[in-house]
Amino acid sequence: MKFNDIVDALDARVVARSAAFDDCSADSVIVSDLMSDVLMMEKSAPLIVSSLSSDQTIRTASMVDAVGVVIAQNKPLPDKMAGLAEELDITLLHTQLEKFECCVRLGELLNKGGAA
Repeated sequence: MKFNDIVDALDARVVARSAAFDDCSADSVIVSDLMSDVLMMEKSAPLIVSSLSSDQTIRTASMVDAVGVVIAQNKPLPDKMAGLAEELDITLLHTQLEKFECCVRLGELLNKGGAA
């Protein structure tokens, strides 16, 4: 899934854009608020969907080589979260959708061949 498709599908706002925003694809999706669970997953180039709006989410994304993070449920973002995402070159998206609805829409994207 390309980021432009993800942004459209989730009605998301781009908070931080990685250098590879236009070129990279998310090969899988991890949905969790527990970053310890994210660390246990073995997925290639995942997109992390969470309602945990903290630096921990961005740092975890960096550790698992995630292509990006979606903060769901319109959770307020700390001011420094965008800066950290830019520093670590991770795309950060923000949506008002619930995590379940994010999963539904991302699943539809994957079924349409949105995976690279």
